[in-house]
Amino acid sequence: MSESWDTAGYIASSRYRASVCEFLDREGPELPSKIATRLDLAQPHVSRALSELRDRGVVELLVPESQQKGRLYGLTRDGKQALLRLEGESASVSVSFVEAGAFPYEPLVEYLREEHADDVRLVVARDGDDSDVFVADEAARDRYDERTLATLIAALRAGDATVDEKLVDLPTGEDQFVVRGYEHLLLVRLSVGDDAEVLVTLERDAEVDVNGFVDACRRRLRN
Repeated sequence: MSESWDTAGYIASSRYRASVCEFLDREGPELPSKIATRLDLAQPHVSRALSELRDRGVVELLVPESQQKGRLYGLTRDGKQALLRLEGESASVSVSFVEAGAFPYEPLVEYLREEHADDVRLVVARDGDDSDVFVADEAARDRYDERTLATLIAALRAGDATVDEKLVDLPTGEDQFVVRGYEHLLLVRLSVGDDAEVLVTLERDAEVDVNGFVDACRRRLRN
C-alpha cells in the first residue's frame, strides 16, 4: 500500500481523526478548543486526535513549540493528499445497514452472535461498490455511520492493487485473509470473490485464535 493510502486508512479508522481532518480541510487552521466546540466533541478527544495526526505527519503545529497558548493546527501537504484520496474514493461506496436476516451471509452472523457476542462489533459484506452492514454491537452505530464506513471501506479497497502487486509472485496461497490491528478494533478481511469480501470487526483485545476464527468464518460463508 502506498504511503498516502496507509495514511488515509489511519485517518479513516477513527471518527475523531476523520472529523478533525475534514474540519481543518474545510475551515483552515484552528485552535483545538475551537475545533472541539465547532464539532461538538470533547476537547480531550480532539487533542488526542491532533497529537496522533501530528505524529503521522497529517497535521502540523503552526506556531513555535514553546508557545503554550494559541496553538494553531493545520493540515500538512501529505494530510491534504490523503484526505483528497479518501473523499474521491468514498463517494462511490454505498453503505446500507441491514438486519441479521437480510445480511448476505446469515450463517456467519449467527455464528458470530452465538460464539463471539462480547467481541464482535460490525460485519460487512462488500461486493464492488455496495456494502451491507450488520451491527452486532449497538454502541458501534454511534461510532460508525454510513459516511465513516464508506471512507474506511474505500481506503481498504484502494490499497488492494498495490498490495497484490507485491504479493503476486510469493507463495502466499489463494485462501486470502488479512488481519489488521487498529487502536480500538481488530479487523478481519475475508476474500469471497472478485472484488468482494467480508469484513468482521472485533474488540481490540478480543481473545481469538486467528486461524481457528478464520476457518470457522469461512465454513459459514460457504453455507
